[in-house]
Parts: sequence; structure tokens; C-alpha cells
Amino acid sequence: MQARFDLIRQATSDGLWDMEICSPDPIDGDNPFWWSDQFRRLLGYSDERDFPNVLRSWSSRLHPDDAGPTLVAFAAHVHDRTGRTPYDVTYRLKCRNGEYRWFRAQGKTIRAPDGTPQRVAGALTDLTDRNAILGLKRFSEDIIANLPVGLIVADESLRIIRVNRAFLEIFGMQQEGSALARALDAVFRNDALREEAQRVLRDESTRQGIATEWGGKRLRVALAGIRDAEERRRLLVMTEDVTEKQRLREEARAHVARQRDQLSLLDKATDAILVRGIDHRIQFWNKSAERLYGWTSKEVLGRSEVELLYDEPSQFATLTDELLEHDEWRGELMHRRKDGSSFAVESHWTLVRSEDHQPQSVLVINTDITQRKATAEKIEYLALYDMLTGLPNRRLFADRVEQALMNAQRHRRTLAVMFMDLNRFKEINDTRGHGVGDQVLVKVATRLRAALRGDETLARLAGDEFVVVAQTDDAHAGILIAERLEQALTDPVVTSGGTFSVGVSIGIAFYPSDGTTSEDLLKCADIAMYRAKATGAGHICYRPEMGSELAERMELARKLQRALSEDKLELHYQPKVCLRTGKLVGAEALLRWHDPERGWISPATFIPVAEARDIIGVLGKWVLRQACRQLKAWQDADLASPGRLAVNVSARQLDEAGVADSIQAIVREEGLAPSDLELELTESGVMHHVERAIEIMKTLKRAGFALTIDDFGTGYSSLSYLKRLPVDKLKIDMAFVRDMLKDHHDRTIVTTIIGMARNLDLDVIAEGVEEAAQADTLRAMGCDEAQGFYFGRPVTAEVFAQQWLTPAMQAVCLE
Repeated sequence: MQARFDLIRQATSDGLWDMEICSPDPIDGDNPFWWSDQFRRLLGYSDERDFPNVLRSWSSRLHPDDAGPTLVAFAAHVHDRTGRTPYDVTYRLKCRNGEYRWFRAQGKTIRAPDGTPQRVAGALTDLTDRNAILGLKRFSEDIIANLPVGLIVADESLRIIRVNRAFLEIFGMQQEGSALARALDAVFRNDALREEAQRVLRDESTRQGIATEWGGKRLRVALAGIRDAEERRRLLVMTEDVTEKQRLREEARAHVARQRDQLSLLDKATDAILVRGIDHRIQFWNKSAERLYGWTSKEVLGRSEVELLYDEPSQFATLTDELLEHDEWRGELMHRRKDGSSFAVESHWTLVRSEDHQPQSVLVINTDITQRKATAEKIEYLALYDMLTGLPNRRLFADRVEQALMNAQRHRRTLAVMFMDLNRFKEINDTRGHGVGDQVLVKVATRLRAALRGDETLARLAGDEFVVVAQTDDAHAGILIAERLEQALTDPVVTSGGTFSVGVSIGIAFYPSDGTTSEDLLKCADIAMYRAKATGAGHICYRPEMGSELAERMELARKLQRALSEDKLELHYQPKVCLRTGKLVGAEALLRWHDPERGWISPATFIPVAEARDIIGVLGKWVLRQACRQLKAWQDADLASPGRLAVNVSARQLDEAGVADSIQAIVREEGLAPSDLELELTESGVMHHVERAIEIMKTLKRAGFALTIDDFGTGYSSLSYLKRLPVDKLKIDMAFVRDMLKDHHDRTIVTTIIGMARNLDLDVIAEGVEEAAQADTLRAMGCDEAQGFYFGRPVTAEVFAQQWLTPAMQAVCLE
């Protein structure tokens, strides 16, 4: 028996142990215990010296987390006299090398007939490697179960024997049993896939990237032929739902294609287009930007726009703050080219925000406005300055007088206005020709300018008429200025056509004693000048008795108010004609006044009086209402449409509160639509209060009125504001049209205005066309429309209807 036990002990891989129970406490560490050699070897020990035969040798090596439960279980087994408490526990023991390994201990207690424990023995099995294998197996199964791709294991007949969770989700199955034992072909329904699966299984090869579809889903399948542990052929089928990936890939491709197309379009744009990040570094730079600035896209990408293009970084910072607040900014800037030169651009910035509304980038469109500014400056100069002498002209002088008047009012100072006319200049023109006369005017202008000081303004009104405005302390100071001007012309004027003694007659008027408006002061100075010329006095100050004309203006104003209240005014209508076709395209309503005593009075005479006496607002409403009524009457009579009917709106009307609402109300009350009417506003009137005028015009434009700038070319500030004005048409002033065939300066102005209008996509109409040659020239220049005596004089409504509002009379011959 002992020999047989020894053989079993040596052959088994388990450690054996045995304890004779001599102590009432079975877990006393000093209890004698017998350990087999294999038990010691399992823990890395060789003999009794390393691992004594006492209970402590084992209990002291239990893992701290396992010691308590293990000892309790051992004691419970021993003390249970019924023998019903088994001893089968798993715990960790510390080996000699310090490593803890898992063991399973099983024991059995030998008892006396009364249940008293006498001996306990058992075996210890090392579970560490087995646990690792089981853990690895569970880990592998967890991985397979949780793979994001569907996994199928099929047998040799291509029947499914196992699937994972992803497979069930892809194919819309609830449980694994729904798929087991089904044929692979019943799932995929793809003959080519079945044939490929059979080949891969047979050859034990692999195949990847097979595309197929199921239930509207796009699938990508991979196959692998393998053998299992029993050498049975198995097919692994890995299935990935790539529907979303394909959709995103296609969207990405489409997005890239769109971006490529957009970038191509941006490169073809004539404007410089760039994109910068919030850090101001350039992200995109189109071909036009390369041409405009001189840097290639490769040179600028990633560089700061501020450092590259701006001389004033503080300005850029200010504008960026404004952009972040309003999401958009536009305006004019000075930029720097690669060669260091500066130039003007019109810049439009648009802030691009992310989906969470955070600033992401800035789209910048820059237009080179060098030529536009040069053209504007040229037109501005032509409109502001006398081409012959370079002096301010009448328009600029009027503005200077207005500014001087406001300053004089504010500081309660005296203002002197001097009207000058050269003596015997007509004789020079008549005897030596206009060429010599022009030389004289240039020399005279130079001398007069030299005689004046910094705050004294000289202008040429027309012909040999010059004016001066100057702030003075009193009338005596004004007289001293006049004497300086006379002294400047004491010496003869030398020209290529001879030497001439040229004197000057000067009339002087003072603010506030002689008038409080520029018109009154100029009129008084003009009256005084004629008195000086008549008397040969050199210079004369205005006196009240010279102002009989002012009294006449007041009388004219009184009569005008009476005519308005008694409905004695009338409207005449003048046709507007298309220069290309000769057809009627519109008409202008013109105010006319026939006084019983004075006969017909020119609008050029009574309109300024109405404006000066503050009755222009009432007069303007009367004209608009009467024009609407007449147009409505033509419509009701089924006459041919005259096109839009143009009505003038004066500068003083724009100053009235609610003028836009008032105009719209009148049109509605008379049964018309804004689209039936065209409103003409003078250039100088718009510039009187430009920002207010722009807002009023925007309101009228939105309502449907067509807007025209009348007398264009006679103002100046409007040139810098023109692109902001919501207008449809420019009307060239008759002053330029009248002499354009013989005065190259006027012809240049007309050509430039037409060119500017074309660039701004505006129509152009010329007024004052009185000859066929003028009409032909304007048509050749590209002017759209014209009006004037050549096409038709202003006539009554009845005559206009007979002449123009019948089908046979809708056009004129332009040959």
C-alpha cells in the first residue's frame, strides 16, 4: 500500500498535504502539516528546510485578500461534525520568486464515529496557466463579440455556425439563433460572392475588398479559409457596413470638386480675393491678388495680412473690431504692393462663422480703384475748377461762401464778398481773338491770386468775372483787400498777342449788413460792381438804394404765393426720347407761371425766390399732385403711355421732415403707383445734407420710384458719394451739352460722365439738346436718352397728348 501511495504521489502534478488534528484550533500555525515534494515544487521550494512541515508554511503565504476567507473555509470544514461542509477553495499563494499564483485546494476530513475530526488531507492544483488560457479565451470571445465588423464562421457546406453581435446588427437580426444553420447564400444572395467563398474555403486562401449590397446597405466583405483545432475546414466572413463611409466619401469628393470649381471661379475673378484666419494669416490668395499685389500664392500663404499689406496696423485693428461686431465691413483702404508702392482699394470683408457661431475666417474682396478715383478726381476737378485759370468755379465758390457764412455767423464776424469785372476785356477779345483773351485771363488770375492771403478765396464765375470772399474785421478791411486787387493789375499784362492795360471794377457787399445769404451778397456785390464800372470808381461798396432788385424779388415772392393759393400756376410737359430708337420713353413735368402784369416768368427767376422764401415745399407738393392727376387722366383716357413721368424735387424739400412719406402719400391718393413716376433731384441738393438725402432716396427707391440726379456735373461732393446713391440715371446739365460741339472742355466732361455712368451701370440722359448734331454726337458717345427743343418744347397737357400719346406719334426721326 505504501509503495502504491508513493507511486501516486510521484506521478501526480498536484501537491498533496496531510495534517493530523491534535489541536482544537485547526488553523494554528504551529500545527504539524505534511507537504509533498510536488507541493513544495509548485511554490518553488525544494525541501523541508525551505518549507517546514507546519501549517504556517502555507498560511503565511496566502494572498492578503484570500487569507481570511480561505482559513475560515478550512476551519469550517474541519469543525463540521456532519461532514456536509466541503473544502474546495481557490486562492493565491506567494511563490519563492515573489509571484502569486492561483491554486485550487480540495480536502477531506477523517472523523471518529461521533464526528470528531482526526485527520484532514487533500490536494493542491495549480490553476494559473489554466486561468490564463480561459481568460484569453474569454478575452478573444469578447473581442469577436464586440468587433465593429460583422463576423461569420461557416462550415464546409457554407452553413453559418457562429456570428457576432455586429453581424446581427448589420443584417437586422435580434438573436444569434436567427442566423445559425442558414446557408451563407441565403444571407447575402450574391452568386459571385458564393462562388468566391467556395474557392477561398477550398484553397484556404483569403480575399478582401468584395463589395456587395444588402437591404439598401453598402457592404465590404473579406473572406478567409482556415482549419479549426480538429482540422475541419472553416470559412471566416468579415462584413463591414460602409454605407455611411461611402456617403461621407462621396460627399467629400463632391465637396472637393465644388471647392475646386469655386477656387477656379475665384481665380478667374477680376477682383483680388483672399481668405484670412482669425489670426490674420492668409489662407487663400487668388490669381487676381497675385497680379494686383505682385506676390504669388506660395509667397503669402501663412503670412500675416497686416504685415504684408498695411502701413497702419492700428487702422486694421480698429476695422477688425468693427467686423467682429457687425459681421461685415466695406470701405476704402490704402494697400502696399510687393514693390513697396501704395494704392487705393475698395475692400469688402465678410466674417465667416463656424457652426457654433464662433468667428472662423474672413473673406476679403479687394478692388483696385486707382483708375476710378483718378476718373472721379478728374470729373471733380472739371466740376469744381475753371479749366482755363485753375481757379475755383461758381459751384465751388458757392460752397466756400456758405462755409464762410456759417463761420461768420458762429464767430459774429464781418464777411466781404467782392464781384470783379475786367475793364475793356471785350475789346481784347474782339480785336485780338479769344486765344489772346484767354492768355490775359490766365495772367490776371495769377496776379489776383498772388494779391490775396491764405483765408481769402478767389474764383472765376464766367468770362472776365471774378469773385472774392474774405473774413474781415470791418468794412475798412474789406476795402483794403479791394485796393490790393486793383494794385495787382496796375502794370500792363504781357501776352504773345501784345501788351494790354487791364483795369478792374469791384463791387463789395458785407455780411450781415447787406445780406445774410450767398445769393443776396453776390447780388449786392454785382449791383455795386456795375455802379463802379459805370462811374469808373475802381471799387464801390453796396448801399441799400442800389437794391431795388431785392425789392423786386420780394414783390415777386408775394405774387408767387398768391398765384399758388389761387391755382394760377400750370404744368407743361416735355418729352424724353431714346437716342437709339427715337421713341418716347418718358416726360418731365415743368412748372410754368404766367403773371397778368409781367407775362411769362421763367422758372429760373421764381424758383430761387420760392426757395429763399420757404414756399418751395408747398410748391413742390402742388407740382407732384397736379402731375399725378394728369398722368392718371391720360391713363383713364386709354392714351398711349408716356413712360415714367418725371417730377423735380428741390433741395429744400429734402430738408423737410417726412418728405418720403409725403411723396408716397400723394401718389397713392391720386391713384398711381410709384413705378409710374421718376423723381429728379439736383446734384447740389443731394449734397446739401448727403447722409440724410441717401436715406430718403433709399426709402423712395424701395417704394418703387425711379431716381435721377439732375444737373449732373455741376456739383462736386457727389462724385465721392455717387456709388452710394441708389439712383437709376444721371442727367447731364445743359450747360455742358450746349457748347460741347465747340468747347472741348465741355465735350470732355460729357464723355467722362457717360463713361462713369456705364461703369456704375447707370443710364444717362442729356438735357438741353437743341440741334441734330448734338443728338448724333450724344448717341455716338453712348448716351441713352435726351430731351430738349430739338425733340420737343414743353407744352400743355392737351398739346402733349396730341403730339405724343397716340400710336402714330410715339417716335421722332433721328436721321
